[in-house]
Amino acid sequence: MLQIGSIILKERKRLQVTQDTLAAYCQVSKASVSKWEKGQSYPDITLLPKLASYFKLTVDELLGYERQLSKAEIQKQYYEFAERFGIEPFEQVYDEVDEQVKSFYHDPSFLLQMSILMLNHHMLSDESPHILQKTNQWLERIRQLSEDVWMLRQANSLQATIALMQADPNTTLHLLDGVIKPSIGDEILLATAYEQVEKQDEALRVIQVMMYQNIIQLVGSSPIYLRLTTADSNAFEETIRRMNGLIELYSLRKLHPNICLQFYFGVAQCAAALEKSELMYSYLKKFVEVCIEDLFPIKLRGDDYFDLLEDWLAQLDLGPNALRNTSIIKQSALEAIEAPFFAPFQNEEEMKELIEKLRWGLEGIQ
Repeated sequence: MLQIGSIILKERKRLQVTQDTLAAYCQVSKASVSKWEKGQSYPDITLLPKLASYFKLTVDELLGYERQLSKAEIQKQYYEFAERFGIEPFEQVYDEVDEQVKSFYHDPSFLLQMSILMLNHHMLSDESPHILQKTNQWLERIRQLSEDVWMLRQANSLQATIALMQADPNTTLHLLDGVIKPSIGDEILLATAYEQVEKQDEALRVIQVMMYQNIIQLVGSSPIYLRLTTADSNAFEETIRRMNGLIELYSLRKLHPNICLQFYFGVAQCAAALEKSELMYSYLKKFVEVCIEDLFPIKLRGDDYFDLLEDWLAQLDLGPNALRNTSIIKQSALEAIEAPFFAPFQNEEEMKELIEKLRWGLEGIQ
């Protein structure tokens, strides 16, 4: 059912204009405007673009047409744009993303995934701060549209991420205030409930997902912990030992190579700051090995131990596939090993050999 009458009434009041004013703009009678607003008649089709322009709406918005994209449609658009970012000029692709967002500005699910798309690709733009600002507006729009607690939580986390990228830690702290609280263990409650109703497979799946996520989060958080403990050699070295143990114990180089890269790179970065070149080279070698041998094709997956993850991974908003184009990921790996904090070592033969090994290794990967 068309909602155009109620929309015209709402927008006219928002702009604080009279029926007479709107009638004069459309070159119709005041009675015609009154009938539109009461749903007794509709504007002539030729007036729709004019009305939409007056209210700064699209024609679809004026008509009250709000088609929601399916999860599969959103995934398809995300990955098509992500692929194009790797081979086309950023601004050209971004303009199309922005137009799509305007067309589906009423769809919080689409806005959320396009925000993630921008966070994964904004660094390709010469106007990255502007892109982040625009993305933040999309996330604010989600707050206006959605009442879904999980979606709002994701939007809040992304806004906190943007604030940190914009060197605004106080906003990040404000947005995440109260996040660190004792967990009530919903996954354990859920698994126990499944067990009690004799749904063993569901109980196992819930626990597997929880264990998988906790392990990934534990290793993924270690680079920050390492940076915070560089002055405490015992804590620093023990963290490295324990994370290496987890990586080996759960075969993480195959299960989740990207999380291993984050850890190896984190150790190398801290070692460079501490001027421990032997430790730095040891972990940069691991970084290069994983990039060449384990990282591609990038896809979230289970293994023989975590054998119940497939359905859960498929249910993720963007599925299990890589969120960026392969060429962009390769370029990011090269930029990482040439980062400024490794600058004092760039002229050393060992560093040159590692960079060359990584470059040639990545070029051989399709």
